[in-house]
Amino acid sequence: MKKVLKNNPLVIISALLLLVVTAITYSKNLEAAERASMGYFSGKISFEDNDSHKLYSDKVKVRKTSERGVTVITIVTTDNNSAESVFVKLYGVESKGTFFIPGEGDFQNVGNLIKDVNLYREESNFYQTTLANEEGLKNGVGRVNIIKLTEDEIEGELIIIANNSEGKQAQLESARFKAKF
Repeated sequence: MKKVLKNNPLVIISALLLLVVTAITYSKNLEAAERASMGYFSGKISFEDNDSHKLYSDKVKVRKTSERGVTVITIVTTDNNSAESVFVKLYGVESKGTFFIPGEGDFQNVGNLIKDVNLYREESNFYQTTLANEEGLKNGVGRVNIIKLTEDEIEGELIIIANNSEGKQAQLESARFKAKF
């Protein structure tokens, strides 16, 4: 009986088919995992007088919408190991390029750094580019350089300097992001 199964072409073909199906299934699952993990946000962040530290997230939410006839891109992420968060809203994005925060024009771009997203009721927890520093100067700025923009993907770099309601400063520097819409 063993010799019949060993030399039977049907058994050999069945084994080969099983091997091919397994390889295809594994390959498709690997591709799906790679697509899901393609999003990231990475940069150095500091709040007030604290030393800068790494902010990293593999969960970046980006949306492309239209407001008052203008294309709007929103980028939101929260650090994987803390509750620090970044919120960016850009108006008039039609192609790759450099966008300034708050910028000029009819609509002001938004760049906010949030020290602890869980403390959303505390006003001093939010650092905005539109608020003044301790000396009363509105020195908040930001720049987003979009280096890739397709129908389903965005990639870029950004920096933000923002102040909270008490005039304390936060900075996000050397940040890079990539995500799917």
